[in-house]
Amino acid sequence: MHPRHLNRFALLAVVTLVAAGAVSAQDADPRPGLAGGIYDKPYLDDQGPSISVGGYIDHEFEWVRDGGNTFDQHRFIPFITAEVSERVTVSAEIEFEHGGFVAGDGETDGEIKLEYAVLDFSLREGLNYRGGVILVPLGAFNLRHDSPINDLTARPVVDRQLIPSTFSESGMGFFGTLYPGESSVLDYEIYLVNGFDEGIFDDKDRLRVRGGRGSQKSDNNENKALAGRLGLSPRMGSEIGVSVHTGKYDADGERRLTIAAVDALQTFGALTVKGEFATVSADVDRALRPDAAESQRGAYLEAGWHFGHDVVMPGSVFTLVGRGDMVDFDADRDGDDERGLTLGLNFRPTEETAFKLDYRWGWKTAPDATTADSPDNTLFFSFASYF
Repeated sequence: MHPRHLNRFALLAVVTLVAAGAVSAQDADPRPGLAGGIYDKPYLDDQGPSISVGGYIDHEFEWVRDGGNTFDQHRFIPFITAEVSERVTVSAEIEFEHGGFVAGDGETDGEIKLEYAVLDFSLREGLNYRGGVILVPLGAFNLRHDSPINDLTARPVVDRQLIPSTFSESGMGFFGTLYPGESSVLDYEIYLVNGFDEGIFDDKDRLRVRGGRGSQKSDNNENKALAGRLGLSPRMGSEIGVSVHTGKYDADGERRLTIAAVDALQTFGALTVKGEFATVSADVDRALRPDAAESQRGAYLEAGWHFGHDVVMPGSVFTLVGRGDMVDFDADRDGDDERGLTLGLNFRPTEETAFKLDYRWGWKTAPDATTADSPDNTLFFSFASYF
C-alpha cells in the first residue's frame, strides 16, 4: 500500500475507534502533519535510537627557536554515536582545526571536516559491515590518534607524512574481532576506498603522499584502492599489526601507490614501548618526473615510563617519555630526509586529561643534499582532554 493511502487508512481507523468509544481522543497517538517532516524523526520517538555525544579538545603553546612563539587552538573534535538498532550503529567525528574555516578569509589555515562518518552493520560475531568516510587502518597510530591518549604533543613525522594522519577515505568493507585463544585477541579491517590522486607529487615533483589524499566525493579513476590491517594481541599490553594500502593514483589508472606498515606495542610494568615502520612505493612516469623518488621509508620508536600514581590526587599519574622518529623521502638517494628527537613530561590528573611539556630537536636535509642539516627545535606546552 502506498504510504499516502496508509496514512489515510490509519487516520480513518483511529477516527472510527474514537467514535465507537474504543479509545479516547487523548489516548490516540498524535499523527504528524507531514510524515517524515522535521518533527517526525526516529530520534524524537521515545523508542528511538540511543545517541551519545562526546569528543576531545587540545590546545598548544609553541616556541620555535629563532622562529617566534604562538598559541594554537589546534583541535576541537565532537564525537556523535547513535545505536539505531541492535545491529546498526552510526558514528561520526567532526574536526575543527585551528579555529575552523572563516568564510571570505583567504589567509585562514583552519578547516572543518568529517574525520570519519560511518554506518556499521553487525552480521555476526566477528563479521561487521562498515561504509562511509572510514578511518583508514594503515598503522595503529592513525586508528588511535586522539590527542588525550598520546603522551607527546606533536605526532610522529612518519605518521604526518608517509601515513598522512589523520587519514580517512570514502569506502566500504568489513571488520571484526576474533578470540583465537584464552587471552589472545585478533582484529581485522579490510576496505575498498577511493584512494590517492596525483597530488602525491608536489609542485617541485617531489613525492609527498600527504598532498594526494583523495576526495570523499568521487574517485579520480575507475580503480579502487585496497586498505587493510591485521592485528594480534597475544595478551594484555602486547600488540603487533601489519597493514597495507595499495591502489592506482593517476587519472588513467595505470600507476600504483603502495604504503605498507608494521606497528607494535609492549608494556613492561610501568614502561610502555611502541613504534611503527612504514614504506612507500610509487610507480613514476619518468617522462614527466625524471627526478621523483619511487620509494620512501620512515619509523618512530617511543618509550614512556609512568610514575607518581595518586601522589598529587587520586587517579593522577606522571609520564616521562622519549621518542625518536625519521622519514627518508628518497630511499634510493642521499638527502631529502627529516629526523627528530623528543623528550617530554606530562601530568594526568585523570586518565582522560593530560598536560604536556615536551621539547623536540628536529633536522631536515635538502633534497639535493647540498644544504647542511637545518635545525627545527620546538618547545611545546599543551593540554588535551576527552569530554
